[in-house]
Amino acid sequence: MTRVAAVDLGTNTVRLLVAEPCEHGFDTVYSGQIITRLGEGLHNTGRLSPQAMKRTVEGIASLLREAERFRPFTLTIAATSAARDAANTSEFDAALRNAVGTGLKVIPWEEEASLALLGASLAVGNTGRFVLFDVGGGSTEYILADGGKPAASYGTKLGVVRLAETYIKKNPVADAEYQRLLDEVEATVDKVFSAIPYQPGDELVGTAGTVTSLAAMALNMVDYNPAKINNYRLTASAIEDLRMKVFAMPISARSRIPALKNGREDLIVPGFAIVQATMRRAGADHILVSDYGLREGLVMRLLNGGF
Repeated sequence: MTRVAAVDLGTNTVRLLVAEPCEHGFDTVYSGQIITRLGEGLHNTGRLSPQAMKRTVEGIASLLREAERFRPFTLTIAATSAARDAANTSEFDAALRNAVGTGLKVIPWEEEASLALLGASLAVGNTGRFVLFDVGGGSTEYILADGGKPAASYGTKLGVVRLAETYIKKNPVADAEYQRLLDEVEATVDKVFSAIPYQPGDELVGTAGTVTSLAAMALNMVDYNPAKINNYRLTASAIEDLRMKVFAMPISARSRIPALKNGREDLIVPGFAIVQATMRRAGADHILVSDYGLREGLVMRLLNGGF
C-alpha cells in the first residue's frame, strides 16, 4: 500500500501528515505539529538564525520519531515563505538532510496557494465560488476558486511573524501600535481585492493556524478537534468579541488559552488584523473555517503521483 508523509514547513509551524489512499481521498495514519518559528528575525537579517534552524531541525526529527512506527512511507518536506526568502536556506537544507535524510522542496507562493486550495476543498467542497485566504507566518495567499479550480490568486507578504515582530512591542496591545500594523494590512488587502475578480456574495474561507485558532477559541475548545473546525461558521461579531478580550490580556494570560499556547500568544494580534481586514474589504459577516490546507493538498498531490 502506498503511504506518504508530508511536512508543511512554515515560517512558524511544522505540520506532519502520514496518510494512505482511500475512496474519498486519503485516510490519516498519523498527524502532528510543532511550533518552531523558523522565520524568527528573518525580516531584519535576511537569514535564518542558527537557533531557529536548530529548533526546526529538532522539531521535524521529533515528529518523524513519533511517526516511525508507521513506516514505510515516502517523505516530502515542502517549505514556504521563510525558506523562499532566506539567504542561507541551503545551510538549513544541509542540516535537515544530515538529521533526517531528506531535504527541502522550496515551493513558490503560487504552488503554495494551489496546494492550500486543493486541501481546503476537501473540507468545504469544490462547487461554486469562494475566496480562500491562507494566513501564514511569513505570507498570506488569496485564491479565488470557481468550481474547485483556481480562477485567480494573489500572494502577499502579510506574515504574522514579521508583523508581530515589527509592530507589536506592548502587551496588553497598545492602540497606536496596532493601528500602524492595521494600516499596512488594510492597504495590502485593498490591493488584493482590486486585483482578483471577487464578487459580493462569494464565500470567504480561511485556513491555517490563525483562523483555526480563532475558531477553536470561539468554540471554547480545550482539545483541538479538526472535525469540529472544518466548515465552522465564524462570525464577525464573534471575532471582534475575541479580539477585545485577547488584546486586553498580557502574554502570560494568553498562554493559558489552549488555542494560543506554545507559540501563538503574540502572533494572534496580526492574525486578527488580517482576518478582520479581509472580511471588511469583502463585506462578509462570517468566514468558513478549514482545518485542511497546504499539508492536506500536498498529500493529495503526492498520492496522485504529482509534485
